[in-house]
Amino acid sequence: MLIVGREIGQSVIIDDVIKVTVLQVDSKLRLVIDAPENLSISKLKDTESSSKFLKKGTRIIESSTKIGENVKISILQTESGLLRFAIDAPKEISIFREELYKGNNQELIT
Repeated sequence: MLIVGREIGQSVIIDDVIKVTVLQVDSKLRLVIDAPENLSISKLKDTESSSKFLKKGTRIIESSTKIGENVKISILQTESGLLRFAIDAPKEISIFREELYKGNNQELIT
């Protein structure tokens, strides 16, 4: 599991084709996922399996989301209010913070 710090409006790029952004809608945090139409996206009800890997004082903001067959992502918040993405994916899937992806690749998700 990879934990990546993000602020509202910041994104991660997963496997060069999926862009996941955290946004605030009213008072709630939400994931916005830009992915090819052929990838299934679904909410997962069971977040307990992820909870065992969390540090004390960190909580999952909303239910986890499954993208395709192999990627699971959750929004976490620490006691101090910092936001994190918890991404569970196979090692062969690349994951970049969006600002680093822009610097390393010619092609960019639009």
